[in-house]
Amino acid sequence: MTAVPKPTVSSETDLRTLYRKWPDIRQFLKGMGCSKDEAEDIFQEALVIFVRKQEEPGFVLTVEPFFYVRNTCKLLWYNQSRKQNRQQTFALETDVAAMQDEWFEKEQRLRKVEKAMQGLGKQCRELLELFYGAGQNMVDIAKKIGLRNDKVAKAQKYRCLQKAKELVLNDPQTHVEF
Repeated sequence: MTAVPKPTVSSETDLRTLYRKWPDIRQFLKGMGCSKDEAEDIFQEALVIFVRKQEEPGFVLTVEPFFYVRNTCKLLWYNQSRKQNRQQTFALETDVAAMQDEWFEKEQRLRKVEKAMQGLGKQCRELLELFYGAGQNMVDIAKKIGLRNDKVAKAQKYRCLQKAKELVLNDPQTHVEF
């Protein structure tokens, strides 16, 4: 285990000054879209980098410590947000693939139902399309397709649905859950 060298007097003074400037750096990072917790982590990491750089024999600080740490924070935030964007892109691609699979399954079910609808008689098809497709009530449907009243239309709708289910279940290529 290597001992961490004790900071020099000038770096201790610099650190105190930098900690007093923390609100300015936090505001700077917040303006770039950084959350409070992320900003704190980035600031601490930038301070560690600053102290380590000062300990390097050939390091010469050409700007004020505040600007050095602030720019280090900016670079750390850019790197972190770029990594997050890559992860989000991967998650988005995964979500899109799952959505495509879901869409494909839904599309397959719709095709099976459409195929079953084609196997129904004209009156059944019209009744189901008016009720489920157009959202019309049974009174209006009964009048449109020439049934006595809405009760007869309801009974007919039930029989049509049973026939559609039967067509789907008896077709080996189609299986739809109603």
